[in-house]
Amino acid sequence: MFSLLKSDLYRLAHGKMLWVGLALMALLVAGAAGLLWFATTPQFAQMVADQAERDRQDMTTGSYQQDGSGQLTAEEGAEGASTEMPEATTGGGFRITDGSGASLTPEEVSSFSEKMLPSRTGSYAQMLISGGLLAMVVSLVAALFLASDFETGFAKNVFAGRSRRRAAYHVEKLVLCGVLTAVFLLVSVAATEGAFALAGFEYRAAETLGEYWGWMGLAWLSVMVYAVATGAVVLLSRSKAVGIVFAIIVASGMLANIVVMLASAFAPAFPILNDAVKWLPASGVKLLGSGGVGLLTSTEGTALAGLTASVQVALVSGAAIAVCTALASAVGSRKDV
Repeated sequence: MFSLLKSDLYRLAHGKMLWVGLALMALLVAGAAGLLWFATTPQFAQMVADQAERDRQDMTTGSYQQDGSGQLTAEEGAEGASTEMPEATTGGGFRITDGSGASLTPEEVSSFSEKMLPSRTGSYAQMLISGGLLAMVVSLVAALFLASDFETGFAKNVFAGRSRRRAAYHVEKLVLCGVLTAVFLLVSVAATEGAFALAGFEYRAAETLGEYWGWMGLAWLSVMVYAVATGAVVLLSRSKAVGIVFAIIVASGMLANIVVMLASAFAPAFPILNDAVKWLPASGVKLLGSGGVGLLTSTEGTALAGLTASVQVALVSGAAIAVCTALASAVGSRKDV
């Protein structure tokens, strides 16, 4: 198995697929960081203020009602003129609640342009984990690489041997998915750190060493679930197209969002659904969304009373990886190429 892993790592390092995937991930991180930086500039704050003023004017104009002659009544005009603009807020803390105009005070500009992030791991979570970006990119690379074994005929040479060698082949491919996840996670974290440093962002809270690396380990497991699941699907289906579709729909979190939405809809009739969805891998991703500060001891949002978020993420992710590995090894080794 280790000779196969060494061979795959060599092929990845000397091919284009790995480097294209890492470059794409770095570009996506840089783009997201650039958008976040732009949201802290005075120009963006003024844009928000201008749009809020236009909305206020549109709402005020729309509140006037014409009588039969096309003229506004005094009462209706007074009601329209007294209409207040609804509250408009942004993530930076800027707030407009009246119709005094589009100009911002220096205090408002300062508050809006504050370049502060909750924590290092919190920024990683929002950039890489919560939206499914990292999981989808890693899963796509895994799907393309694993499918290439069947397209090029490389797998035939392996499957010509005994069934034990076939089982080792399938296990090695899923171990490779874990290695790919670690590489992409570390490179993406480095890209995130570099992008935020260049943009001038700082962090409000500092994690302890245990919180930082504890979060990193749990994030690796959570993303690895989707990479391993995608790898298992490719090994069982022998299809690149199936793997790509699976990565886009499942690894991106689209399927999980649909499942959670349906569970919420049927929860009044079946209350157990609210507890069941907490055992999904996507729930573990959600628990990681706030970062590593207090994660190791937090019990908020977990499936069982007294169960910490870190333990739940480790249990669910570990179980999912084990099931995918066992299924791919047991079923995939019996299939012909």
